Amino acid sequence: MKILHLATHDNFGGAARAAYRQHLALRQHGVDSQMLVRHRHSDDPAVTVFSGNRSLPDRLARTVRRQWISYREKQSRNHGGKIISGLTDPRADLLRGMTAELAAADVINLHKAERFADLPALLAGIPAGKPVVITLHDLSPITGGCDYPGECRRFEDQCGTCPILNSDSPADYSRQIFNWRRCAYATRGNARFAFVANSRWTGEMARRSGLACGRRVEVIHYGLDHTVYSPERRREAREALGIGRDESVAAFAAHDLGLKHKGGHLLHAALAGLPPVGTVRLLTMGAGNFKAGPRFQHTHLGRIVSDELQALIYRAADVFVIPSLEEAFGQTALEAAACGTVVAGFAVGGIVDIVETGVNGRLVERGNVVALSQAIFGLLQDQELRSRWEKTAAGWAREHFSFAKNAAAYVALYDSLLKV
Repeated sequence: MKILHLATHDNFGGAARAAYRQHLALRQHGVDSQMLVRHRHSDDPAVTVFSGNRSLPDRLARTVRRQWISYREKQSRNHGGKIISGLTDPRADLLRGMTAELAAADVINLHKAERFADLPALLAGIPAGKPVVITLHDLSPITGGCDYPGECRRFEDQCGTCPILNSDSPADYSRQIFNWRRCAYATRGNARFAFVANSRWTGEMARRSGLACGRRVEVIHYGLDHTVYSPERRREAREALGIGRDESVAAFAAHDLGLKHKGGHLLHAALAGLPPVGTVRLLTMGAGNFKAGPRFQHTHLGRIVSDELQALIYRAADVFVIPSLEEAFGQTALEAAACGTVVAGFAVGGIVDIVETGVNGRLVERGNVVALSQAIFGLLQDQELRSRWEKTAAGWAREHFSFAKNAAAYVALYDSLLKV
């Protein structure tokens, strides 16, 4: 069995990292897994960069197409002079037809491939007998272009009148994106086509979507390399980062700390509401800025590429906080728990699949800043409870989110599509 994963990046950002981990899990399982990407960040020989036809006319045509698509996307992100989250166009300038890599694969697995794979042209060009799997790292493949629809449910029908665009037109850009995706998916028969959701919540959203309704939807959780993300040497991790024994340490991480749905503004409010707890240090990872407030020692470590360094930072924390308002999975919470760090956050999306109260953390009502503050305070104060949960957290992660379990589930899915 030869699997080809298509993604814009192989190991940069949460979705790309999850796709790359799936690739690694399959290879450890004995599967011939390859990745075709636009940008490669690893030195993995099984990852190939696709550059397309390098002739001058083709490059010029791609440039024009890329600029037009980029212009449409930027329009969707500009509201009232302020850049906000916008829509992702399923069209692209580069991978628009069959290649030798696609032809050689038994199954094609699409991940986040914006500005790389042109979904309408690509799906139309893949032979009907070749299975295609789309892994949902967020909701954009089943909406009119938004990663997270918030309270909007127009994706259950056909989008249009999009609140992100502040639009009153049923035929707006979101409806166009929705229709492009619908036409693309219509080229695939049900027997050899499937969506994979990374959590129960993502699966439920997919089944509600007008784009995935009636299609096969499987829920397969992400896996993690537990030889890297483990609870060993937690004391040494604190020493390596220069953290004192008496300091209480909380951590927060996201690909971009400033994204509204990641909840940084709510974490700021929750921290401000903490009762006095001695010296508290906050460790943050990711792009963007986060203001912890004058009461806290704040160490911002920037965007971390190395899994080993990231694991060390998780181990140094007493509590990891994931204040996301929307989260398809919650990969950072899983990484922290696997390192023996208890988790506090809101009970939203895929986070509820990862965090089990009494096992590895506490979840509170979405958006309830007071309850989140109380959960953080309680976990920072109760060392005995943390010590008990630290032992169960890593075991829970190993049992439910291993490379072996992830690979076995995907292999079963691929086999079922090939045997039709």
